[in-house]
This record gives sequence, C-alpha cells and structure tokens, in this order.
Amino acid sequence: MTPRESIPQNLKADRLRKAASIAFLVGVFSLAPVVGTAQDVPAVTAASAPSPPGPINLDIQSDFSDYDQNLGIAKAQGDVVVKYGDVTIHADQIEYHQSSGNIFARDNVRIFKDGQVVDAEEIIYNIKTGEMTTSQLKSALEPVFYTADSIVRPEEGTDGPITMLDSTFTTHDSATPNFRIRAKKLEVYPDDKIVMHGARLYVGEMPLFWFPYFVQPMGEGLGYFFTPGWNSAWGGFVLNEYGFMIGEDILAKARLDLRSERGFGGGLEMRDQKFKGNDNLGGLKLYYAEDANPELSFNGRNRDPGSIDSGRYRANLQHRIYFPGSDDETFYLDFDINKLSDAFFYEDFFPSEFRVDPNPDNLINLGKIFDQGEISLTGRFQLNEFFQTDTRTPELALDIIRTPLGDTGFFYDGMTSYGIIDEELDDASILDGALDPSGFNRFHSYHEFLFPIQLGGILNVVPRAGAGYTNYSSFDIPGLDSLDRTTTHAGIDVSFKMSKRSPNVVNRALGLNGLLHVVRPYATYSMVSTNDLPGGFSPIDRFTPTTRLRPIDMPLFTSVDDIRDWQVVRSGVSNRWITKRNGASYEWLSVDNYFEAYLEDPEFDRDFSNFFTEVAWRPLPWLSASTTAQLPLFDDSMDFNEFSSLLSVTPTDWFRFGLRHYFIGNHPTFEDSDLYTLTTYTRLSDNWGFSTAHRFETDDSTLEYQQYSIHRDLASWTASLGGIIRDNRSGEDEYGILLSLTLKAFPKVSLPLDFQPGSLGVEE
Repeated sequence: MTPRESIPQNLKADRLRKAASIAFLVGVFSLAPVVGTAQDVPAVTAASAPSPPGPINLDIQSDFSDYDQNLGIAKAQGDVVVKYGDVTIHADQIEYHQSSGNIFARDNVRIFKDGQVVDAEEIIYNIKTGEMTTSQLKSALEPVFYTADSIVRPEEGTDGPITMLDSTFTTHDSATPNFRIRAKKLEVYPDDKIVMHGARLYVGEMPLFWFPYFVQPMGEGLGYFFTPGWNSAWGGFVLNEYGFMIGEDILAKARLDLRSERGFGGGLEMRDQKFKGNDNLGGLKLYYAEDANPELSFNGRNRDPGSIDSGRYRANLQHRIYFPGSDDETFYLDFDINKLSDAFFYEDFFPSEFRVDPNPDNLINLGKIFDQGEISLTGRFQLNEFFQTDTRTPELALDIIRTPLGDTGFFYDGMTSYGIIDEELDDASILDGALDPSGFNRFHSYHEFLFPIQLGGILNVVPRAGAGYTNYSSFDIPGLDSLDRTTTHAGIDVSFKMSKRSPNVVNRALGLNGLLHVVRPYATYSMVSTNDLPGGFSPIDRFTPTTRLRPIDMPLFTSVDDIRDWQVVRSGVSNRWITKRNGASYEWLSVDNYFEAYLEDPEFDRDFSNFFTEVAWRPLPWLSASTTAQLPLFDDSMDFNEFSSLLSVTPTDWFRFGLRHYFIGNHPTFEDSDLYTLTTYTRLSDNWGFSTAHRFETDDSTLEYQQYSIHRDLASWTASLGGIIRDNRSGEDEYGILLSLTLKAFPKVSLPLDFQPGSLGVEE
C-alpha cells in the first residue's frame, strides 16, 4: 500500500474537538514508542531515518493523530494544522514521512507561504527541499487568480520556474470570471516572466485566441500589446508591440504595424531605465514604413504625386553619457539626433509626437556643472534639409548663475560664449529663391552685479548694473566686415509685502479654514543702451512673435542678435489668499495684475503694454478655475485682446465637466480665434458611463472636433467605445473609431482603438 492509499478516506464524521498535538524535533534523540489518539505525543524518532543537516521543527495539531515508529510515519486527521517555518498547511488529512521529509495532505488543503494562499485537493510538500506538488490547485497571487491540476515548485535556493499543468488564470476575482486564459503548461518565473504553452484566451465561454507559445514578462511595458482600430487616414490598422529586456537596464520594444491605406511598417525602440521618467534622455527609436499612399495626409490635404518617396523612416537618439562614471552627474555628453525621411513623417505615422515637436532638433552637447554655473560645448546642425535650422558648429558657453561675492553683499550674474553661427534654409525656401541668411562667428559676453538691500525692514530693493560686448566676424556674405557692439544695462527691483490673518474665516462649503491674505506690490525698472548694427546685418538669435511680455532681465534675454535700446517699467500687485488644509498651508486663490510702461519701446511705438491679469482659484477638490487675460486699458496703439480660461467642476458624484476658452483678436501677427472646448463625463450607473468632447471655433463657426464615448466597467476590465470627427477646413473631414479595452490589473494589457494612437481624447 502506498503512503497516499494508507490515509483513511472518510474521517470527517464524529470528529472529536479535543485538540491533539504531534511535535517532532528531528535531530539527535532516543527511541520512544508512542501510540495514541486525541492525546499529546512526545518527541519520537526512527533509528533508520537519515538525519537532515540541522534540526527541523515541525508542529502538527489535529483532532486525531497517530505515529508509526517502525515506518517513521505520522498521521493526523480532522482540522489538521501543520506549521514549519514560514509555511502553514491546513487540511482534513495529512501524513508526514520522516525519512523523505514529505508531507502528504488531502481534502480541503490550504497552504500559506510568503504571503500567498494556495487551495488544492492534494499536496505533497517536502520540508527538506521546499518543493511542492499539488493537484486541482486554486490560488491567488494578487492580482492574478489561478487554478491548476498540478503544480511543482522549484527546490529552495534554485532559480527554476513554478510549473503548472492544465492551468487557468484570470484577474477577475469571481467564480465565473468574464475572461480567462487556459494553458496546457504554465511556467512562472517570479518577478520575471510567465511562459505559456498551448494557451487559449476565453471571454466568458467563448475562445478568442490560441497561442502555441507565448511569453508575458511581468515588468511594466514588457510583453505583447496590440492596438487595432480604424481612421480615415490609415484605414483599418493593427499596431503590434512586444517589450523585452536587454540586460538589466535596457527596455526594448519591437514593433510591426499594418495600415490598410499605407501598408506595413515596423521598427525597434530602446529605452535606458536609468533615465526612466525623463522622455528626453536614454532613448533610441528606429522605424521604417513602406508607404503605399504617401500623398495621403491626416489633415485631408493631398500632396503632389511623387513629392514623397514610398520608403519612409525615422531614427531618433536621445541619450546622456556621464563622465567619468555613472555616479558623476556633473560632467556629461548629450545626444539629440533626429533623422527623418521627409517633413511629413511624424504627421502621417506619429501624429501625437507631431503636435508636440513638429521640427525636431539635432544637437550634441558636452556639459560640465559646477557650483557657480555650467560650461558647455554645443554643436547644432541641419540633418533634415526640409526644416530651416540655425546651426552651431560649435558654440562654447560659460554661464554663471547668481552667485554671492564673499561677504560683500554683492552678487554676480553673467555669461560668455563663442560660436560659429549660421542659418540653413529649408528646401522649399531655396526653391522659392529665398536668399541664404549670413552666417558669422560670434563672441558675446555679458556681466552684471546686484546688491540686494532692505530698507526699514519692509522695502526690498535690488539695484543692478551690467555691461556686455559682442563681436561678429568671418561673415559668409561679401561686404560685411567685423562688427562690434557694446551693451549697458541698469535696473532696480522694488517690492514689499503686507499680510493680514483672519483665523475666524471658516467656510466648509468653500474649503476655508482660516485665511491669510498676502499683498505684494512690485516694480522693476530696466534700461538698455546699445549701438545699432548696419542694415546689411541679418540677426539669427532674434525676436520671434509672441503675445507675452519679453524678459527685461538681461541674463535671461536670449535674442542676443536683436538687443535694442529700451527703457521699461514693469509694475504690478500680487495677491495671495492662503488657508489651512490637511495640516499644511494651501493657496486658495492667487491674483496677479501687472503691465509695462515704456519710456523707450524696443519693438513698437507704445506708451503702455496691455494690462495683464492672472487668476488661479482652487477652493475644493471638485472645483478649480484659472484665467490669464490681457486688455489694452492704457494704450490702444496695438488694440489686441487675449483671454485663456479653464474651469473644471464635478457638481455631483455622477457628473463632471471641463470648459476651456481661448480668445485672441486684432493681433498684428496671429490669426483671430475664439475657441471653446467642452468635455463631460456622466456616470450612468455603477458600471456604465458616457463622455463627450467638443471644440468649437466661433470666429468662423467651425465645429473642429467631436467625440462621443460610452464606457463600461467589466469588473477586471474597463471598456470604452465611441466615435470621433475632426473638421480640418480642407473639405474632407477626418473620422475615426475610439475603442479602448484596458485590463485593470496584472498582466498589464491595453487594447485601445484610437483615432490617433497615443492621444486618446481631445487635446488640451
């Protein structure tokens, strides 16, 4: 009779609730014959049993117990609890074989080990090796729930997998899960990966996919992800991605995509996990697409036939190398290299990246940081001839931050640079006959001293004075000789603060728990005097159009080639209302009003700028609002207005909405716009929701964007289905289907059907 057959099959009836204990101390001890039922059994041994290396403490508690000293077998029945180290086993019946170290447990078996719980009908656990074999297993490794006909754990101290046969797992904690994966063989490598052999994916009772062999890594971004969908620019598409690790630090993603309107595309992306969280460092992206329809664009405007080759690609490298070692972050070499096949590649294949950076830069920078500032050697070059680019080949710069000069009370701030500067036109401008701007060598140096003081303990005064010198030489256009320019700057900052405490201002509805009002009037005077450069000179680092006020602090002024005489007074009043929340100070409301008065205007013939108001109000977790506005209150020479406002409200527990408004009118450079964006979400029930997004331009009465989505909570999944329409004012609207199917827990799987993949929803 085998050890398993020797266990009685029906021992649950007429249990005695009197506790019994069998305690084994296996080591060096003497023979002691014991036979008993429902009574304490002293320590026992078998002379023939091999002694394990060191003592083994095993405690068995049960309703009934028995020990056969000749065989070295202990039996227990009825509410059995076995404790050995960090392992606890509950069962109706157990046998312990001293010679092999095996514990055989049967009926209603539950094992607790390392915070995990395993349910099974039968189990064999070896206390010497830690190996466990089970049948009809049910267990949870949060958030994964699984069953298996048998399971084998590796021996303690080994790196082998946990092997399950005829296993099923899901993340839906239910007796009838809405999805599950059934595998003939499942190998679990803890904290690494899951290997499935003969796996089938079921939704309910319906099989959807079959994988003869599939590996799902456990780390974020690892494993297989796919994005099916449709839009009017791509047609039907399936984007496939598989993430895997190269060594310990490099996360790699292989891509293979099919777009019915364009064809196949694919590539490889790698990211250094040492720079995780910083998208600007530690990345390499390679992608190639054989485009069957390169004249088709997302904006609906067809391009000239033959203007773009069918072979389209990208190669992007953003990386940082530290010298002399990875622990030294003060001496580094940065790479930002972006090679594209054509100017429309991002727009056609990666539209979300196109909106952020349509004209990617190309530069290499060597930098050294020290306590007072940074020194850098930068090379910027034109790698993509279809983008206009200002180049540095190279530029050496020393930037000193505001630094105290000993105990004198003075501070120093300045920078010095020398570079070979040029501006390369794009191909289209060259074809139109545009003249290539002049390149030159430039030496620029500016130095400033400050002396902060406080008068009467209230008034803060910071006078400043500085001077700079700029030399231009080696022009690449005949007729321009070496040019010199000197710049002087003087200024003063004046400010003071007043405050009032109102501890009795309490209003729960408005989130007030006491109030501190801080008022800060301030004014800055800035005067710059410089000599004009001749008319044939073409600046490269020059003014670019903006609706905001320009810097009047010279060390922050980057338009080096466009410095002009000015005398400006910027003045304003800042108000802050601060309350207490969660034991800390919380800014409830802030209002900043300011404007500039011009004794000498560097850009336009103005006496005053627009009057600016910036408001941020965050009274409650469900309510926030902000506004930035400028109006021509004192001077109508430019007569343009600009408003940007945002309101977010959740008035009930089932509805929220967000409203954004942007208006600009009569600006000399920018087009008029009166744009409204409205987003809503309505919770229809515990499992259903509905959301909308609209963007409407009232200036030409165009509904630019529409999105309608229905959302369903599927216990372990969240699903969304909707439609999207975009009016590009090109005569052909864009259409798309938005469907996202997201698994809430591990394994992390996301299946979005996205109109523009990577940019679900309306842009902010």
